[in-house]
Order: sequence, then structure tokens, then C-alpha cells
Amino acid sequence: MRVASLVPSGTLMLRALGVEPVGVSHSCPNPKGLPVLTESLIPEGLSQEEIDQRVREAYQKGLSLYRVRGEVLSALAPDLLLTQGVCEVCAPTPKEVGLALGFLTQAPKVLELRGTRLEDLFRDLEALGRALGREGEALALARALRERLAALPPPPSPRPRVVFLEWLDPPYLGGHWVPEMVALAGGAYLGPGPGEASRRASPEDLPQAEVVFLAFCGYDLKAAQEAVEAHLAQGGWLGEYLKGKRAYLLDAAPFQALTPLAVEGVGLLARLLRGERALEALELSAPGGTREGRRPA
Repeated sequence: MRVASLVPSGTLMLRALGVEPVGVSHSCPNPKGLPVLTESLIPEGLSQEEIDQRVREAYQKGLSLYRVRGEVLSALAPDLLLTQGVCEVCAPTPKEVGLALGFLTQAPKVLELRGTRLEDLFRDLEALGRALGREGEALALARALRERLAALPPPPSPRPRVVFLEWLDPPYLGGHWVPEMVALAGGAYLGPGPGEASRRASPEDLPQAEVVFLAFCGYDLKAAQEAVEAHLAQGGWLGEYLKGKRAYLLDAAPFQALTPLAVEGVGLLARLLRGERALEALELSAPGGTREGRRPA
């Protein structure tokens, strides 16, 4: 079966089930140089504040943030196409996907991933397994992931109060599956409830947490560090907010999409909440410097 993926979550789940897609989106991990099926209409090199402004303007005007390369999709002729229906900022909308499918003489089966809760990860895995004819592998993977979550250590007592920021300028409190990830890791989350959308906040209205996690959507650890350093160099609000708090900068990959990596993300948060050091995190000092952890190359 020829499978194409327009979303990182779909690509990562395919690979977890031993299937390599024939084409992927521009935001998918693509070490093999597979054909790229999408492109962002937001220019590169913008600050977080500028990106947020472009996104809000496009949303208000009903414009798409992405283009699906229908001609590439047509040449690949997939049997199955993976999309998502959770976040219009993260991937092409159903409208854009529909326009691209017009390029194909024979439309593929479309599987839309719509998970907003951690439990939905297992539902999506099983649905993908059925579509691929790999239901046994999907069930085995779901079982192994559940066992890893069940093996997490008991939460600290009392649970530390946690804020999770998925964007900096302006700040957005992580939603959907992030609240459950924090809870499973042992924290008391001060953001949206489980399954609720991420929420924009003003810096002065952010909850006063004991622990702050920062994992900016679409940013690896190096890019996130550069964004924080640029923000603080301009006198941004974060330095003042972090005073008296433990704060960790993270790669967004385990948190921005509902994939098996989310289970690894829960484990990472659990270690950090217990005060352990982790190579996957950078601890931030209040004035904004990196205090300890791995510095990206």
C-alpha cells in the first residue's frame, strides 16, 4: 500500500508501525528526502510575534496557511492519505486537501486524525493499523505504550504547580493532550483542561507556577533556545516571570503532535518534576541564561 502523510503525527505513527510513506509534509521529519507534499505560506525567518500576527490575519480573512502540492500528490498516486482535523495552524485544512485531491484521477482513502486527548492516541493507532492491514502491530504498540505509562513513578506530594507554554510571543498555554501529560508526569496543571484547545494569555495573567515548561510548536531545542535568547535580549517578559521558578526549555516534538513520542514526553516531564537532570532539557535561569542540561550544537 502506498501511503502519503500531510501531518507529522501521521508520519511518525506510520514509521512506528514499520511503514515508510511515499511522500510527507514540509514539517514532517524527512531524513530520506521523500517528496514534499505541502509548503507553508508564512515566510521563514519571522519572529514568534510576527508569525502569530500572520496567523491571526490569515484566520480573520479565511485564508489558508499552507498549500498542498496537488501535482506532487498526483504523481505519487497514494492509496491512503493521512490528514488531521484538530489544528488549522498546524497543517492544511480539509478545504486545501480537497482542492489537492482534484489533481488525482483516482482519489485515495483519506484517514483524518482527530485526537485531542491522550487516549485518542491509541484509537488513532488502531484505526491506522486497520487501514494498513497491520492491526496486530498497532494493538501491540498501543499495549506497550500503555505499559510504559503505567510504569511511571508515583507523583510527588504535593504535586508541583505547572505551566506549559507552547508559544512565547504572545504566550499560549498548552492544551489538548498536554494537561494529561503533565498530570501523568506528576504535576498540577494550571492551564486548559484535558482536551481543551490551547489558550492565549497575557504575560501578566499567567498563573504563578512552581515549574514552567517551554516547548514552542514547530521548534527543536536549538531553535527554542535562540527564540528565548532573542526575546530576553529585547527585554521580554519571560525573565521577570521565571523568578523563583524552575523552568525547562524542551524540544516540541513529543508535545506538539499526538504520537508515540508523547509517551516519551510524559517520562521526560516526570523526571524533571522529580528534580532529575535530563539531556533533552535546558534549565533556564531567571535572567534568561541556560543554567544546565545539554546545549544544542
